[in-house]
Amino acid sequence: MRRIVFGTLLVVGMSGSLLAVPTNAPVIYRDVYGTSKPASSQGKLGDASKPSDAVARCGEIFQSEINDGVIHGATVLAGGLDGVTAVGSWGWADAAHTIPMTPRTVIDMASVTKTVAGVTAYLVAHARGQVDFDAPFTNYLSAYSAPLTRNVTLRDLANHRSGFGEADGHPRVYFSSDPQTMLKKLLSLPPAKPFPRKVIYSCRNYVLLGQAFESLVKGRAAEFCRKEIFIPAGMNDTSLGAPLPSIPSERLAQTCGTKKCGVISDYVARPLWAADISTFNAGLFSTAEDLAKLMRVYLRGGVCDNGTRLFGEAEMDQIKPVPAKRIDGARNFGWVYDDSKLHPALFGTVLFHTGWSGQTVLFDLKNKRYAIVLTTRCGNYDRAKRDRFKAVAILFGCAVE
Repeated sequence: MRRIVFGTLLVVGMSGSLLAVPTNAPVIYRDVYGTSKPASSQGKLGDASKPSDAVARCGEIFQSEINDGVIHGATVLAGGLDGVTAVGSWGWADAAHTIPMTPRTVIDMASVTKTVAGVTAYLVAHARGQVDFDAPFTNYLSAYSAPLTRNVTLRDLANHRSGFGEADGHPRVYFSSDPQTMLKKLLSLPPAKPFPRKVIYSCRNYVLLGQAFESLVKGRAAEFCRKEIFIPAGMNDTSLGAPLPSIPSERLAQTCGTKKCGVISDYVARPLWAADISTFNAGLFSTAEDLAKLMRVYLRGGVCDNGTRLFGEAEMDQIKPVPAKRIDGARNFGWVYDDSKLHPALFGTVLFHTGWSGQTVLFDLKNKRYAIVLTTRCGNYDRAKRDRFKAVAILFGCAVE
């Protein structure tokens, strides 16, 4: 099926991978099918639309957002272990609307960093016997100096149940424009809510996880992720802390709160990484195509496309959904398994994470499929997040009003 979209010409290379050819003119988009049975027809979610129809419906959503100034552009990519079943791009990667959005656009992933880089790195370390998720995080981060009224474990940090959430009326009390001062505060301020009874989301948890990780592996987080995750998984355009120098400027996206392409949007992670201080709260740069490779790793229980094993079933048990009841924001070692905007038919089988600047990555363990929705958000956060979940539901064949 062929249709006109904004942004890029998508073609299939000899290996079956997607190749994006930027152009400034309206272009022809071709849906890509990597299997004889589209992922949207798998499982027991009822009769699903054809992938081509699903992409068209996603296009309507994102074109409306572009028209209303919610996003500059969007890319969706869905598939399973047998290949890509649906892909589409609309709009632009930058605020000036000069760089077309494609599945190969390198985007600042904001809080998707927490799972794609941070949690995955911890799973790899766990598989190697280097870490106990239920040990106090101070076992791995002796530089933390504030008194604690109870043990706070690595799992508590990963699930945002540590008490390090912001105090009422005092958001990010640890923040400073000087990164060294901010790091000092991060390592010396006690939890604001030492006995949390619910998820209290805080980037501080993943700054501490990043610092603890470097202590336990005795190396740099960015280098570990590149060598032990991204390269084995074939994620050649993915990096932590800054885009790879080899990425051409026309493939870099501009995310909200930044003045140019290829810059971290998160105002905590940006100065930390600039000062060579590692954090897992934000700072990942990746593409839809690369993220699809990691989603397949998770769907295989830790095995890359080339057969390399990053982790195993013991690690998958650490993150699997807990479908007993719906709890908004609930996580199992970092991966989210419930959100108020998640389609009810997907609860209990999927894991996901979202990013403040407009990203959602999701994989379905039961039906062995994934969906990636990346946007360059510039407007309403709630609408943008809701529409990304709507696009995921459409790609998976769920009934959406």
